[in-house]
Amino acid sequence: MTDRFQRFLTAIDAQDDDATEALALTLRAQDEPALIALLNKDGDEDGDPERYWWAVRALALCGGPDAVPALAAALEDEDETVRAAAAMALARVHERHPAAVAPTLDRVARLLDDDNGAVRQVATDSLARCGDDAIHVLAAVLAGDRQGARTRAMAALRKIATFPAAKLMFQYLNDDNYLVHTYAHEGLDEMGLLENVLLLP
Repeated sequence: MTDRFQRFLTAIDAQDDDATEALALTLRAQDEPALIALLNKDGDEDGDPERYWWAVRALALCGGPDAVPALAAALEDEDETVRAAAAMALARVHERHPAAVAPTLDRVARLLDDDNGAVRQVATDSLARCGDDAIHVLAAVLAGDRQGARTRAMAALRKIATFPAAKLMFQYLNDDNYLVHTYAHEGLDEMGLLENVLLLP
């Protein structure tokens, strides 16, 4: 355990969020095993909720492929703040290690119809941040019948705004779900693609 990790734990236990965040920013790859152990509640099945949440937050900043399984498991935590933090953490790790995170994106997509509105929004934003890697997952959601999740899947595609995303959005311009087809229309229009289609003979 590094000195910086010990200071991080001390700040958590003191409930000093500003200091904890500052210390989280100093954590490095060497601290990842200790953070994963904290997230896995090694030796302490009940765990400390504050330490657990902060482990997720810190792994967003310094986690690598080894952290992905623990973060994916946290997507199903009973605490909505942990679920949201885990979704965002996976998006952040995806920026550094996309191949490691891509297989977990279907689990992030399950949060698109989470009971908690904040979790649903974070899941939408997290999938959007994963760009084209999330498109096949979003396509599966759109092909289903979970209407709230379908709406948020299209909102994520609108934010991704790449040509692969546009190709999928085109398929839903006449969808029965008003918000799905509205977001598809707006997304394509923002990309300058809808006008080109409307001008075709």
